[in-house]
Amino acid sequence: MGLIWLRMLVHPLTLWLFAQGLALYFYLNFSPLPRSAVERWLTELRRSFHQAVSWVTAPWRALQRVRELEVLTAQLQQQLSLRLDTPLSSPIPIGSIGDFSAIAGYRFLPAKVVYRTFFLRENYALLDKGGREGLYPGLGVLSERGVIGIIAETTATTSIMYALFHKDVHLSAMLPRHNMLGITSWQAATLNRLNLDYVPLYTQVEPGEEVWTASNSLIFPAGLRIGRVETIRSDFTRGFHAIELSTYADWGRTWDVFVLLPPS
Repeated sequence: MGLIWLRMLVHPLTLWLFAQGLALYFYLNFSPLPRSAVERWLTELRRSFHQAVSWVTAPWRALQRVRELEVLTAQLQQQLSLRLDTPLSSPIPIGSIGDFSAIAGYRFLPAKVVYRTFFLRENYALLDKGGREGLYPGLGVLSERGVIGIIAETTATTSIMYALFHKDVHLSAMLPRHNMLGITSWQAATLNRLNLDYVPLYTQVEPGEEVWTASNSLIFPAGLRIGRVETIRSDFTRGFHAIELSTYADWGRTWDVFVLLPPS
């Protein structure tokens, strides 16, 4: 029996198949061109799959959309009643804007989330807009309720957006009630929660306070809503508050986003 197996292993056809498989392995894993082609093919496959799922679930999402629009309409009426002289184009994510004066000249390009990851340390989403619409890495992205991410990569027709819930994404933020600056980070594996770091202990922060983007941000204009303060803990060893935020943007329920295009 052992002799039969030995003859099969040293058979020319077996050796040829083994050599071909080994060559294919090294070709796919160590040659950059086929690896990138496979990655593009997998991205397109995921996009097609999630577009089909999106089509099936469209009626349920439409009903949820109607309910959200009722709330946003009420917010819009309140905001416009206070700022009748604001020159804004439509559509805009009214619920994500805390200070309308900061977005003068900006445009908002609507896009849809085709695919997203959950509970990873590097959460991202695939959007259905890309370079043909003028998108490029470094642009900010908003949901209808608040800041949600940053464009990291683009192709002609799609973009990859790094979420706020990504270990390498940090935003320059501020507490508008105190005009105090800080930096957001995401460390715990809990979606829709962020940390606000480097707020000095002498700042009297209270739960429920809003957190906006800051004027020294290189990506977002000042005055866009990020979230609200949930918990405050004083870290006396570092001399700063340890603040946890709940974000306005809901990662699991956001399908429509707006890419923020700066003045040209």
